[in-house]
Amino acid sequence: MSSTVLKPGREGLVWLCLALASTLPFIIAPIPVLPDLFTHIGRYHVMNHQDDVWLSQYYAFDWHILGNLGIDLLMALIGPLLGTERAAFFLTAGIPPLMIWGLYRLARARFGHVPPAAYLALLPVFSFTFFHGFVNYWLGVALVFHVAASWLSVREKSALIRIAFALVAGALVWLCHTSAWGILGVLIAAIEFDQRVNWRRFIWTMAPWAAPLIPMIVWRNTKGGGALFDRWLWKEKLSGFVNLLRAEWQIFDIASVVLLLAILLWLCLSRHVTRDRALLLCAGALFGLSLLLPSTVLSSYFADVRLYAPALMIAFLGIRAVPQRFAQPLVILAIAWFGLRTAETTIGWSQRGTEMEADLAALDQVPMGARIAVLGHSSECGVWPLGGRSHAASLAIARRNAFVNTQWDIPGQHLMQPIYNLGRGFNDSKSAELFNPVYGCPGNRVRTFLRYLPRDRFDYVWIWEADAPASALHWLTPLYTGPTSRLYAIRKSTPARSGG
Repeated sequence: MSSTVLKPGREGLVWLCLALASTLPFIIAPIPVLPDLFTHIGRYHVMNHQDDVWLSQYYAFDWHILGNLGIDLLMALIGPLLGTERAAFFLTAGIPPLMIWGLYRLARARFGHVPPAAYLALLPVFSFTFFHGFVNYWLGVALVFHVAASWLSVREKSALIRIAFALVAGALVWLCHTSAWGILGVLIAAIEFDQRVNWRRFIWTMAPWAAPLIPMIVWRNTKGGGALFDRWLWKEKLSGFVNLLRAEWQIFDIASVVLLLAILLWLCLSRHVTRDRALLLCAGALFGLSLLLPSTVLSSYFADVRLYAPALMIAFLGIRAVPQRFAQPLVILAIAWFGLRTAETTIGWSQRGTEMEADLAALDQVPMGARIAVLGHSSECGVWPLGGRSHAASLAIARRNAFVNTQWDIPGQHLMQPIYNLGRGFNDSKSAELFNPVYGCPGNRVRTFLRYLPRDRFDYVWIWEADAPASALHWLTPLYTGPTSRLYAIRKSTPARSGG
């Protein structure tokens, strides 16, 4: 049996290099293609420019405590220093290395070294929901590993220190994202359950970790908090496994999922492998929760699917030792595999980011404070890499202090609410989704979108991956044609007609 391959000093250096390597896609690509992040950037910009004469007309901002503030709080500090976009990309680039170093710390705290199979926990760092741009959630998950690692050294100290640590650490993770706090609770509970002296000690140990329930109840009672549970679908849960490592290359990504799950199954069933009961108990509990939970919890979508990647990471961390002949090959395979996925992401983002920046050059034709009606495909529509065209248009907020109908309007879920067209339609992200019958993507048809568009409320129409019909050009003037988008100015002098 082998529980280690590298010496401690060299082991730490290798993991540090892996953590730094995870930032390469952000450094090399002109723009990281994380669709939801683009929409978040619009909110960050409004947050730091609430006195702007245009933005204050278009968006309302209400600071309050909720379990979805991870990057928002950091942007309040760093955004004014670096600028909205640069600060958001900088902070997001820090999430993968923070997560990788957290995995290293947890393995070291649990075993005194990093077991060979733990290197496979690197693979889900670049996961489907990270590529979606769930940045608050993934910042919270990264902190979970660090908190758990620190807890293993704190749990034997005095009751006062344990309680203080649990209160502060639990609140910090909850502020990042409620789902991350849930993962933390399951992980700490699994560790304590495995080590419990008696049930009374277990309950008293876990009680401080539950303290964020108080602000969460206040948040839901005062701000709404959105739908508690919604949409339980087997189809989405199954597709979540197919999409688990969805990045740029479909065949490679799906094959990676199959191989990774096959390796995990072997590691969990082989009688020649030594396993950590607490970590595997946590991983199993998270997989179980992902099956029980609906797709939407507290208005957060993919509440079930987003648990897959952390569960997989913890499962691989839970493999304490493997037979000697497999130890070094596993480490080499995992590092090479992770390097290939990093290269895949870098190449894809470089290609698609260059194309997206060419589309965003349309904003050079737009004055400050413009009102832009956007129509584009949703993130998962069509091709395998997440597109996010309608989300990308949100960068008009940061670059032009513009109004765009691409922001979410979920009561209590976010600090910002689009108010310009409130109650008139064409206000939030639902109105910006383009229908595609080929791929079965829901949304608006171009003609219907233009027919009902309140022309007096907008200055421009920005259509992605489609064109305005010729019948609409009597009131639309083409201004810019990018690789996938078309920008039109609305001619105000022409009387509005029905149709088109």
